[in-house]
Parts: sequence; structure tokens; C-alpha cells
Amino acid sequence: MAILTDVNYVDKAETAILKLERNTRNRKNPDAFFLTTSKLRNLLSLTSTLFDESKVKEYDALLDRIAYLRVQFVYQAGRETAVKDLVEKAQILEALKEIKDRETLQRFCRYMEALVAYFKFYGGKD
Repeated sequence: MAILTDVNYVDKAETAILKLERNTRNRKNPDAFFLTTSKLRNLLSLTSTLFDESKVKEYDALLDRIAYLRVQFVYQAGRETAVKDLVEKAQILEALKEIKDRETLQRFCRYMEALVAYFKFYGGKD
């Protein structure tokens, strides 16, 4: 399923957040996500720099950074099950593979921003 070439990538971000696992054992807030805002923001910070660079650098100059971004997502998902849940449900690795030019790179960065926005909207906290 294409994410970055679909104009509804924001809707896909919302759907992914709604599918994230909740910490039902949390007596104070049984709807709390396992994923924390700080973990999600760390992932977003990896993409924010790349977005800024994409405005001034040629796409070909960013290919190594895009590959490294994939490695970072895999690494963080391996370290933390809540991050892995996000990476899988939001199809982040698949979306990274869809990046073919500056436009799809910037759309990926916006997709990450949409994930953070919906996470906060639906109650994501630290």
C-alpha cells in the first residue's frame, strides 16, 4: 500500500495512531499509549533535519542520510517494542522505501509530523 504517493497520507497517519497498542494495565489511564511522546519526538527530530536539508540540497546528496534514517528506525524499533509497534502500524519502513525524489522525501517528513500530531490529539503523553 502506497503511503507517500497517496494524497490521504494524513488519514493514514491517523489510522496508524488509532491502531497503536494501549497500556490497559495503567489504572490511572487505561487508554494510555505504550509509546511516549518523547520517543516519538526523537523519531521526528531525525526527519526534521532531513526536511530542512531537502530545501537547499540536491536529492542525490541526501541518499546516504535517507538510508541512515532507515537504519535508525530499525534500530529504535529493535530497542523498544512501543516504537516497533509504531513502525509496523504506520508502515514507516515501507514509506521510507517509497522515497524516490525531493517531493516524496518531504512528504515522508510531513507524514511523520502527522503521526506526532495525531498521537498528541488522541492523548499521547510522556
